[in-house]
Amino acid sequence: MATREAIVQAIRNADARGEALRERIIAAPEAPLAEGDWNVRDTLSHLAARANPLPLIEMVSAMAESGAESPPADEGEEMNAQQIAERAGMSAAEILDEMHAAYEEAVTGIGGLDDETLARPVKLPIMPNEIQMSDLVLMSMTMHVEAHLGEIEGALEAAGA
Repeated sequence: MATREAIVQAIRNADARGEALRERIIAAPEAPLAEGDWNVRDTLSHLAARANPLPLIEMVSAMAESGAESPPADEGEEMNAQQIAERAGMSAAEILDEMHAAYEEAVTGIGGLDDETLARPVKLPIMPNEIQMSDLVLMSMTMHVEAHLGEIEGALEAAGA
């Protein structure tokens, strides 16, 4: 089971990496990613929407308690499009500020979670096996966030930013 400290460190690492890219992102928010249809701004919008894992924890916990099935994996594209659309009027700097604030909220919120919630086993359609909530959050903050930040960095390098 991932510790609170490991989760908080992963959140702080993601925040620091985003902040280190701030000026380059602001200079080239429309730079396209190497693969797919997204650009830097789209990817940043997705990251900002998911920067605080506490709503995910609450949703997955509520589903587990009610016995409800998790949504199908293919609903992700619709959710991603909504995350991007919701930030359409925001500048890259504003999206970065939102992301930073959400990371700060997450650091505070993780400390307040009880051990039972962090140890809860969860099963998502995108995963073959159950995983503990703490491990899911840690994976989200490491593999998922780091992959997208890497895509942003690659797009910025290709754009000369």
